[in-house]
Formats: sequence, structure tokens, C-alpha cells
Amino acid sequence: MTNFNIQNTDSVTKNYQKGLLPQRNKKDIYYFDSSSRSDLSKFKLSSENRRILKKTENFNYQLIPLKDFKFDLQLQKKIYSWIKKLNWDFPISSVKTIFTNHIFNYLYIWSIDHQPVAYSICYFNQDISHIAYVFYNPELQNNNLPIRLVLQTIIDSHQKALKYCYLGRFSKETGYYKRNMPGFEYFDNNQWRTI
Repeated sequence: MTNFNIQNTDSVTKNYQKGLLPQRNKKDIYYFDSSSRSDLSKFKLSSENRRILKKTENFNYQLIPLKDFKFDLQLQKKIYSWIKKLNWDFPISSVKTIFTNHIFNYLYIWSIDHQPVAYSICYFNQDISHIAYVFYNPELQNNNLPIRLVLQTIIDSHQKALKYCYLGRFSKETGYYKRNMPGFEYFDNNQWRTI
């Protein structure tokens, strides 16, 4: 993993195009990893995508500017509990940073029966989006909702006429399900490739 300190936030789109991802603890540091994205010019829902949508139609969501969301101690405790039960290596200090002091500017809040069960932290600009981090109730781990979080961001990005929706890390060990997303590409040997 190679880090790059990028001071100019105007170059965010270019950083993503180069296969870089933002480091979770500092908004001006990017790194190379197994980046992936959806080329929205090739957007087409597959039968598997439609199955996911149908299986998760009982969940509701709203997309709000992150600056309008109050990240408080109660939510911090809830997310910490989820992370611990899911056995993720994600310090709560990093959670606080990505909610309150990063490039990320939008938040999906997912709920069922008016109870929040998942959060997706995203970045949107006039050209691209990035679903950066997701947190969800561990009881939904084997549900289709975690995949729907990504799929919905792609659908919304397509509807906003963006060029790409970046999906974060991708490998056989990390996020392998993303290969089924519309227009899927991954960054390898300094170029974007399809499967």
C-alpha cells in the first residue's frame, strides 16, 4: 500500500481516476490499493441486481448532506457495537473522522420500520461518486442489504448523470461481490480493466 499526500482537493476526481483511494484517517492522503468502480456509461441492471432490489424493497433510505447529520455519542456507541460484533478492524476514532472531518459529503441512512439499520458514507461531485464506508446492523450481515447499499449508490449516481461511481477496494478477499455491479471495472497495472 503506497501513500500519497495530496493537498489540492480540486484534484479528487483525478486521484480516483488514477486508482487512488482516500485514507480513512486524513482527508488529504490517498493510497494505491485494489480500487474498483462502476462505469456509468455502461449501466445496465442484471437479473442478479434486480433480485437484490426485490429482496431489499422493505428497506427505506434517505440521502442527506453529511454536514446536516449529527454524529453523536449514541450513534458512535451503536456503530462501535456493530463493528465489534462483525469483527472488523476499524477504530472508532476513524469512524468519527470519516463522519466529521473528511472529503465525504453525503450519507445514506437505511431503515426498516423507522429504525436505522445501516449507514453509507459517500463522496459526490459533479462527475463522480464514491461509496466509501458502510456500517450496518450485524443481524443483516447475511441479508442482501449490504450489497444493496452499493447498488443503490450506483443507481443514484447513474440517475444524476455522473461518469463513475467508485466502489473502493476489490479483491477475491475484499468486496468480491462488486464484480456483479453494473459497468464494473477494477484498477490493475495502471489501467482500468473489466472482468
